[in-house]
Amino acid sequence: MTKNISLILNGVLLLAIAHLYYLNFSKKDASAARETIAPPASATSGVRIAYVNADTLDAKYEWLKEQKTALEKRVANAEKSMGSKKEALMKDMAVFQKKYESGTIPPAELEKEYNTLTERQQKLAEEEARLGKQLAEDQQKAMNELMANVETKLKSLQSQIGYDYILSYSKGGGQVLLANDSLDITNQVLELLNKKEE
Repeated sequence: MTKNISLILNGVLLLAIAHLYYLNFSKKDASAARETIAPPASATSGVRIAYVNADTLDAKYEWLKEQKTALEKRVANAEKSMGSKKEALMKDMAVFQKKYESGTIPPAELEKEYNTLTERQQKLAEEEARLGKQLAEDQQKAMNELMANVETKLKSLQSQIGYDYILSYSKGGGQVLLANDSLDITNQVLELLNKKEE
């Protein structure tokens, strides 16, 4: 389950960056006297493209690392809690089975105990489903925040970078098979993402 969360968050990051592929950034305002990210020499004319390395963002974006750690901890706690409850229920069911097989317990008492165990099992299944739903909602919330964070920061670069497209690149990923390092703006994007708001 922890591995699934990591894969989901990696997928989320790729989706967030892929979403930005469709954004069209305006050219740098000549009168702006701000520090800029200089476009590579190869992008002096025509369509200007840059890319962000999704693997690097995944590894170095502090907020994302915190979110993954928190989710992994919650999943581990949920698995531990559910595991101990299931184990206790299985022990009680084994004890019940022995009582049933012994034939020394009155049927009315056995039926009452059986109903109690069945109810516990049902409540445990409901709790597991509720925890799964809550964790999925937390993952979706983190996904939404990630997309919003990345999009907001890249939009803040809109007047500086002058690129027509920003692609997501991941080694072995299907979006871009080969990338020219001179087009990589990952470090600039990471710097913005990890910068503390003042």
